Amino acid sequence: MKKTFVAAASAAAIFAMGGSALAGDLYAKGGYKDAPVLVAEPTWTGFYVGLGVGGEAVNHDLSATEYDSGDKYTIGELNGISGTGVIGTVEVGYDRQFGNIVAGVFFNYDFGDNVSSSLRFNDLTVEAKQTDSWTAGGRLGYLINPGTLAYVLGGYTESTFELGLPGFGSVDGTFGGWTVGGGLEARLSGNWYLKGEYRFTEFGENSAILLGDKEDGIGATIDTSVQTARLVLSYKADLFGASVAPLK
Repeated sequence: MKKTFVAAASAAAIFAMGGSALAGDLYAKGGYKDAPVLVAEPTWTGFYVGLGVGGEAVNHDLSATEYDSGDKYTIGELNGISGTGVIGTVEVGYDRQFGNIVAGVFFNYDFGDNVSSSLRFNDLTVEAKQTDSWTAGGRLGYLINPGTLAYVLGGYTESTFELGLPGFGSVDGTFGGWTVGGGLEARLSGNWYLKGEYRFTEFGENSAILLGDKEDGIGATIDTSVQTARLVLSYKADLFGASVAPLK
């Protein structure tokens, strides 16, 4: 009986010592203290709003037309005249990330320094002055690294141009056209992003009567293209929540 009690006591002691050693070993080698911690994984998905500044170059193929008793005559023509100016821009949009691919939609409004060009014939001058512009479109990009996106874009643009004869009057015309471009965008810190972007816009040919009517008057025809380069600072927020991944 005594031998049985001693054997049982010895076995209990060995088990207790072994359990303590095992617990110590688990803690030393990383048990629960080293379990993966779930943190939000940075994502390019989200709605954003941005403000920017840039430069613009407008190029016109401009011609002046005289209407005489219903007949039409071209009385002046000048191709390749251009003007430059500074613009500001306000932009809103939404991006969604799919692995290394980012796709999104955007809308922006450009404003600022008027860009004008003119054509002079005889004693008259025809002016074409841009007053504002907006673009709606989409973009598709590839993440060069987690913090840098290279992308291309395309969309539809409308711009208001004022065609006029100084001293006689003017008319406003809304020009519509297509826009293509591309750029690089970088994540700065937190939800802040900065992008540099180039765009080219081609408008269709537009005509307007500047003085009189099509029986007896003066008109202008204008074919316009616009190039812009801009820097835009944006704040982006993922309103639907970010994905999570273990931090190792």
